[in-house]
Amino acid sequence: MNSVRHLSPSDPDYPSALLALPSPPTSVSVAGSLGAGRVVAIVGTRSPIPPAAAFARGLAAEIARRGGVVVSGGAVGIDAAAHEGALSAGGRTWVVAGTGHGVLYPKQHAGLFDRIVEGGGAMLWPFPPGTAGHPSRFLQRNGVLVALAEALVIVQARIPSGALSAASWARRLGRPRWVVCPPPWGTEDHGFEGCLVERRLGARALTSVEYFVEALGLPGGAGRSAPPKPRNPAETRVLAALAADPRHVDEVVVRCGLPYPEVMTALLTLVLEDVLVEGPEGCFRCQSPP
Repeated sequence: MNSVRHLSPSDPDYPSALLALPSPPTSVSVAGSLGAGRVVAIVGTRSPIPPAAAFARGLAAEIARRGGVVVSGGAVGIDAAAHEGALSAGGRTWVVAGTGHGVLYPKQHAGLFDRIVEGGGAMLWPFPPGTAGHPSRFLQRNGVLVALAEALVIVQARIPSGALSAASWARRLGRPRWVVCPPPWGTEDHGFEGCLVERRLGARALTSVEYFVEALGLPGGAGRSAPPKPRNPAETRVLAALAADPRHVDEVVVRCGLPYPEVMTALLTLVLEDVLVEGPEGCFRCQSPP
C-alpha cells in the first residue's frame, strides 16, 4: 500500500468536509488519493440477500462510471459490494476504517483495500495509529463516512444496524438520505426493517439507479429529475383530493369517491415516486401543489 500521511485539522491536506462534524477527528491517516469528485456513501447490512448486494454493486458502478466517488466502511456485505462495484467500472472508491492505521479490519479484505488504493482510491483511518476496533468507534466512523459524502444510500438495513447510525449522522449533518426498500425484488420486509423506518423518517426511496444519478446531477446525466410519469385515473383523483396540509386517508377516500384499496394503492405509489409525503400516521400531503 502507498505511503500513509498522518493529518491533523491544522494540516492543509486534512479533509475539510470533516470540519462539519461536532468533534472532527484529531488524527486522520490517509493512504491513496482524496482527489476532488462527487462523493456518494453506500452502506448496508453485512449479510445481504444476493439481489441487494447486486443492486449495491450496480449502483456503485454507475456512480463511478459518471466520475463520482463511492465511499463506504470496508465491511463485508453491502460495503464490500459497493467498493467492488466502483472498482469494476474503473472508478474510485474510499474506505473509512473503524480503526487506526496499522490495525486491519476485516482481515480478509486486505487484498480489496490494496486494490482500492492502487486503483486511485483511498483508505482513511480516523483514529490515531494503532487504535483497535470497538463498537463505539465504528459509530464514530459512520459520522466521518457521512461527512465526506454529499448523499447517503442505505441498501438493506436491519434494526439495529450500523447503517441506521449512518442515517442518524446524515440527518444531523443535513445530508440527503436514500433507501432501497423491498419492492424492487418483491421480497418480504424481513431484513429491510431499518430501510422502512428511515423511509418513514423522510428518506427518499431509491427505486432506479438512473433516477438516482439524474436526481443527484452526476456528470453524464441531465442533472434533472426523471420526467413525470403519466397518471392513471385513480392517481389523478387522489392528487386532486390532497393539499400541502396532511389529510387522513379516510377523508381522501370520501373526496375521491373510490374504493379504499384503490385509493391506498394510488397513495403508496405516489409516495414511492416522492410526489406525496406520508405522515403523521394515516395522513398524506403533497410535496408541492398538485
